[in-house]
Amino acid sequence: MTAYSLEGKAAIVTGGAAGLGAAIVQRFRAAGAQVLVADRRLLPDTMDGCATDVSHEAEVERMFTVAQERFGRVDILVNNAGIQPLGVSFETLTGELMARTYAVNVQGTALAIKHAGKWLVDGGRVINIASFTGLIGVPRAAVYASSKAAVIHLTKLAAMELARRRITVNAISPGTLRTPAVTEIPNNPEIAFIEERTPLGRLGEPEEVAALAQYLASDEAAFLTGQNIVLDGGLTAGWMEHEVIPPANVRNGKWIEDGEFHHG
Repeated sequence: MTAYSLEGKAAIVTGGAAGLGAAIVQRFRAAGAQVLVADRRLLPDTMDGCATDVSHEAEVERMFTVAQERFGRVDILVNNAGIQPLGVSFETLTGELMARTYAVNVQGTALAIKHAGKWLVDGGRVINIASFTGLIGVPRAAVYASSKAAVIHLTKLAAMELARRRITVNAISPGTLRTPAVTEIPNNPEIAFIEERTPLGRLGEPEEVAALAQYLASDEAAFLTGQNIVLDGGLTAGWMEHEVIPPANVRNGKWIEDGEFHHG
């Protein structure tokens, strides 16, 4: 068997119809897994798909029953479905927007974990898609960033509760990815910002996140749980562009003490 094979395994990927979710679906299938795409944009009778709004518990439970009926087992759950209301400050946020974002990003993840505990085989895998915005302060991201911070913490809590059945639970926090949600915004200033300030100088590719998800879903990752893995090109390590002028008492690579500095 090749490394990180998913042969014989069955997976559910929420939000799997487009963008990062579609890349994960493609990667899992190439690695040998059967995959159910759970997405609210699907028609009810889509082949290998299940129309699902993860904010509704009945639909979450249904996606597990559909996967069980089609594949005979469920080994892997990828909680990728989410909405991304970036650019919203405290001044402009509304209770309606916050409720919808939390219903999908947080409640949807929690409910899927709840039912994964019922349906996943022993030794199964749960992979939550979080975000670098859940780790650092990002201007005008009050709703989205806080929802992803909650996903990271849910990951730790679920890892503890499901450990007795050897089900691992981990999160991936991607940086800005080259997906339509980013590239289809005309003159999107985020792209230039990331390219200038991220240590690796570029956006991430969905396929790179999918490759990490494949590892986390594989047998080789059986001892890794409760972790949030940041895949952001070094973005959260620090900005590359940060103009800082050294103080006057730093000369030729040496720190000049106050008395010595003042007396020459």
